[in-house]
Amino acid sequence: MMSIRNGFLLCLPLVVAGALAIVLNNLPIQSYQEAMGRIFGSDWRQVGVAIWHGTFGILSLPVLIGISYHLAQNYNQRHPTCPIAPPIAALVGLASFLVMTPLSGEDGGMSRWLGVQGLFVSIVISLTASRLFIFLCGLKHLRMTVYSEGLDVSIPEAFSCLAPGVLTIGCFTFVHLGVQTVTGMAVHECVYTLMLYPFAFAKDILDAGIAFVLLTHVSWFFGIHGTNVFDPLSHELFERTTEFNAAAFAAGLPPPYPINKQVLDVFVFMGGAGSSLCLIAAILVVSRNRNSRRLAKISLAPGLLNINEILMYGLPIVLNPIFVLPFLLVPLVLTLTSYLALRHGLVPWPAISLDWTTPPILGGYLATGGAWSGPVLQMLNLFIGVLIYLPFVRISDRIKEERQKNAQGRLMEVACSNLVGPSGKKCLDRIDDIGVLARVLASDLDEALAEGTGLYLEYQPQIDHRADRVVGAEALLRWRHPIYGNIPAPITIAIAEDAGFMQRIGIWVLDQACIERARWHQAGIAPHFKTSVNVSIQQLSDPLLPEKIVQHVERHHLTREMISIEVTESIALDPESPHNYVLKRINDMGFIISMDDFGMGHSSLSYLKYFPVDILKIDKALSKDVASSRVCAEIISTIAELCQTLNIKIIVEFVENQEQVDVLRQLGCYIFQGYFFNRPLSGEKMLAYALGKNGTVAAQPLSPGRS
Repeated sequence: MMSIRNGFLLCLPLVVAGALAIVLNNLPIQSYQEAMGRIFGSDWRQVGVAIWHGTFGILSLPVLIGISYHLAQNYNQRHPTCPIAPPIAALVGLASFLVMTPLSGEDGGMSRWLGVQGLFVSIVISLTASRLFIFLCGLKHLRMTVYSEGLDVSIPEAFSCLAPGVLTIGCFTFVHLGVQTVTGMAVHECVYTLMLYPFAFAKDILDAGIAFVLLTHVSWFFGIHGTNVFDPLSHELFERTTEFNAAAFAAGLPPPYPINKQVLDVFVFMGGAGSSLCLIAAILVVSRNRNSRRLAKISLAPGLLNINEILMYGLPIVLNPIFVLPFLLVPLVLTLTSYLALRHGLVPWPAISLDWTTPPILGGYLATGGAWSGPVLQMLNLFIGVLIYLPFVRISDRIKEERQKNAQGRLMEVACSNLVGPSGKKCLDRIDDIGVLARVLASDLDEALAEGTGLYLEYQPQIDHRADRVVGAEALLRWRHPIYGNIPAPITIAIAEDAGFMQRIGIWVLDQACIERARWHQAGIAPHFKTSVNVSIQQLSDPLLPEKIVQHVERHHLTREMISIEVTESIALDPESPHNYVLKRINDMGFIISMDDFGMGHSSLSYLKYFPVDILKIDKALSKDVASSRVCAEIISTIAELCQTLNIKIIVEFVENQEQVDVLRQLGCYIFQGYFFNRPLSGEKMLAYALGKNGTVAAQPLSPGRS
């Protein structure tokens, strides 16, 4: 089901483009049609026709390719040791479909079945052909082993799929020949004949109409584009009723069949399948979910033209158990209300055939020959549909909120762990909902970086408790997501590292911190006040990082003592690492180097003699229990004595109560950072806090122990 949904989702641009072409060609406004003819000539519709042929006219093919591709991709995720090339699986499925499609015939041949009318058969063939191909690829004696020189894996992949591909295409060729020999019809014709057979037992056209509506919407729920897949069925099913209604109109008699495709398009499928305009209105009225409201606003304009694919796959309706009941119920209820209104003469029988893209209200007015009761019935149906959808929109909001919290909590656990996947990534390669959320956030983070929106810095003060002065502040990255709100920093960093954004984020943070530090300097903050900027291991892989830091500092007319470069202890593992070389160059240029998270267990105290460290920041793993744990107190005491010998300053993080402060002072630690003194502040509040404690008098410098 997920592969079917993804296959249709892949074709969303084609569907929307084709629908817009139909709208432009067939908008039922005479003045518009005449104006287009005058401006572009009598053949102005040829552009829309060409777009239709390139979209709806071949829609079966890209849907089939997308489904086959995703089936192979899902197989590879479950069987990573024996992968199948998804493009080859897609091509085998395509070939299997084409060999079963008649080249010519009275019904239009291949040109007919490549488009919307061939969708159902293309779905069935893509599923069966892909499954058969995958099964055959799993048979070892059918996989041809060919080794390629170098790193090109395409040659072995192609040869390993050679025999399974040939056999799969051959099987479908024989099926095609067998069906044609026995029935005298192509597979496509047989399938639609069988689909029409159950409707022969409908007692009247109302039963048939309700059955058709139900079949279409059940298919939609499972990811199958029911409106397009069963479009040929609707033409066959209601073609006779349209003819009988037309004959009745000509004779001045009421139409005997009030439910036909025209009635469904005008009065029921307003906004598309599921009467989607009702759902859009319900979301805009009661939903508090920003993503749902944004999607509803984006879907509104296409929805007025009865194009609802954006909402169907974006909300989504597909495979969504919350909306299955109203999605099925609303069209059935509106079918009944429309039937009753037409049967009792409250609304004139639709006498004019309109294209399905005609907007509501206008469609109701034109279809009923200019009677205002048509639009009134549409408005009544819209109101009924909105009422049915409202409670389900509220339920969806509550469930989405709970899921978002759970997914973020689990993503937080992954981001804070040291576990990575086979590709060295924590989040993005996961195939569960954590990975889905991570990939969404990665895309949004890339956009936030490009547009400069949502990202900002906060600053946590560093207090010298002996002098009761603010001697520095750590710049902390924050991201306010437009949908998910404030994203925890560990998640942002983990996703940025996975996606390769750390170079961009690191430079952005440095630049913003320098801008803020320049403002503080102009306001009277002393030059010895340090702004600490975190640098990741990915940034230290750039040999030009020292020059970039100097460039940004000098661009904002700062001295090098105003900026401290902060790295985590886990970076300092190998004395011969190129990262250490970059750190040493930064230190040689006059910048203070702080080692963050010290005490997490990654390195030995003896490593300090190899690294250019001026400040050690003791991690919460030690500081939070220092008042109750003798072991933590002894470790911090040892670190303090060693740092005093090496002339290295100490900052203790996560200081949250007076008891910690008292014990840490006894152990020889005096500079603190934590909620006991203040939470992270905006740049303006940080300036006010520093001036309130320090005035304009220079704080005591945290001078480098070594240079």
